[in-house]
Amino acid sequence: PVCAYNGMTYASPCLAGCQTSSGTGRTTVFHNCTCISDSVMKATNMSAVLGQCSRKGECDSKFKIYMALSVVGSFLSACGGTPGYIVLLRSIQPDLKSLALGMQTLIVRTLGGIPPPIYFGALIDRTCLKWGTKQCGGHGACRIYDANAFRITFLGLITGLYFLTNILGGILYFIIVKRQKKLALRNQENENGLEGNEVSNGHASINIAKKSEDPSKESTI
Repeated sequence: PVCAYNGMTYASPCLAGCQTSSGTGRTTVFHNCTCISDSVMKATNMSAVLGQCSRKGECDSKFKIYMALSVVGSFLSACGGTPGYIVLLRSIQPDLKSLALGMQTLIVRTLGGIPPPIYFGALIDRTCLKWGTKQCGGHGACRIYDANAFRITFLGLITGLYFLTNILGGILYFIIVKRQKKLALRNQENENGLEGNEVSNGHASINIAKKSEDPSKESTI
């Protein structure tokens, strides 16, 4: 890539329309770049140098904000690991716990390790601006990406997956809460039924005792 004096990075001197050059190696300067004058900002100096243009000053502050949000998001995401294992172990029978942990690990490794490189790579390739070519004429690696499209695609996909995960987790939470409420009501009804039977049995024994005592008293009298 080359950096024009209007602050725009071009993938190659040819795409910038440069016609002549001076110097060698890293000090090469390209002159008479006609495409530079056709850009949004009219450039009086139609030359370019090797390398990408420097980023704006606000890039450093945005990078710090991004890293801070990434650390906080990773911490919050990791906090759900232990509760997830606890819910898993308490939701199954004791003799199936080892099998459940093995199946969970298999599913996580399968769904989280094999497909992501495929669809992440396919979406990221859509943000490429200039593809390289191999010596035999085949499709090579990407030379330069559209930074804004790359950022939106990469972070948007991660955010979408997190959002979908939270929705599924919320649905699972409401299902578990609803089931626990039903079990609590059922247990309460069973306890109330047992207490009612015990009370009725107690009254019956008292009545029997009274009836058995009355004849004895009458006989003594």
